[in-house]
Amino acid sequence: MNEREKNLVKIIGTMFVLYLLWSGYGRYQSAVSQRAKQIAQLTSKQAELSEKVMMGAIADGTFGEYMARSLPSNPETARSQYQQWLLELVHDKGMDNVQVDFTSSRPMGGIYQKVDFRITGATELPELIGMMHDFYAKDYLHRIRELTIVPVKKGGFTVTMNVDVIALANAPDDLPERSEPSYRVDADADAYIAAIMNRNLYEPPNQPPRYSGGRSIEAVVGRDSPTPLTFKDPEGHDIRFELAEEPPEFVRLDSRSGTLRVNSDVTQEFEVLVRAIDSGYPQQTTEQNITVRVVDPPPPPAEPPAKPSFDDASQTVLTALVQSRDDWTAWMHVRTRDQTLKLKIGDSFEIGSLKGTVFDVNPRFATLEIDGRRFELRPAGNLGAAAKRSEVD
Repeated sequence: MNEREKNLVKIIGTMFVLYLLWSGYGRYQSAVSQRAKQIAQLTSKQAELSEKVMMGAIADGTFGEYMARSLPSNPETARSQYQQWLLELVHDKGMDNVQVDFTSSRPMGGIYQKVDFRITGATELPELIGMMHDFYAKDYLHRIRELTIVPVKKGGFTVTMNVDVIALANAPDDLPERSEPSYRVDADADAYIAAIMNRNLYEPPNQPPRYSGGRSIEAVVGRDSPTPLTFKDPEGHDIRFELAEEPPEFVRLDSRSGTLRVNSDVTQEFEVLVRAIDSGYPQQTTEQNITVRVVDPPPPPAEPPAKPSFDDASQTVLTALVQSRDDWTAWMHVRTRDQTLKLKIGDSFEIGSLKGTVFDVNPRFATLEIDGRRFELRPAGNLGAAAKRSEVD
């Protein structure tokens, strides 16, 4: 075998080994893929079974709850027990002309029996809503299938109510009446009624009045002291006022204007609780505590100095400028008093409403100073007129 044939045999052998490796790897990959697919299928099946077990547990718990809320499986016992409870309910709520009738009973697929009743009577709206609260608070498997309310001219409503209730087929015949209230209904009947009766379908919820005044007010002892209280309603409704607690006999509140009047004979301090009620629907109320301080009256204002009925300054004239040995003298004649004042430099004077000093005297005029203002007064000049001109200058 020559060298060429040897190389050819080597190549063929290598290719055969490679084929065997590739074939073995492919079979391995196929087996791994098949195993992963089987694991995924088994995991999915396990999840489905776990979900079914959980749903079964939930259904068992729900069915147990339904069993506890069911009527007894015996048709006569179920009908008698539930009808007796309905009669007690309508009479407790004050319904007039009441009639509670059994209408039908029929099995449903061998699982439960549906029993129907009809209630007729007359009542007011709050009592009807209260009856509906107590109906749904009773934890039976029941419902109001149909409710008809017709207003009566004389007031109130006539009511027709069709009720369905369930008795499970395997419920015990001696199943006791449900005593625990349903968690699905508010335990507070008043809150349940208010949520329906106080519902306004035609505008946003009514807001209460708001107080924007001070927390305290003052009244003067021995006087009727009125103080308007500042309440404002966001919707602009009328507001009615009242005192929430019994006030002292000297305190009054105007129900329309909200003016608080206090007339106490002694100084003291006390609180009043004011209630503001708007006219919206439903009515909203705000209460505000206000501290009232009864104080002594303020001192009377000081009276301004009385002005002279006639000012002498307006009737004072400089009659002469007289020279003596060393200086000059201004002669001013006050006509209203027929008095002549002889004033030298530095002399003070007070004539009528004017009070000042003589600053200078010379042969032509006298210089006077009043309130820091200096002005000239010439012979035959009027003192009051000259003083007024100096105020302008």
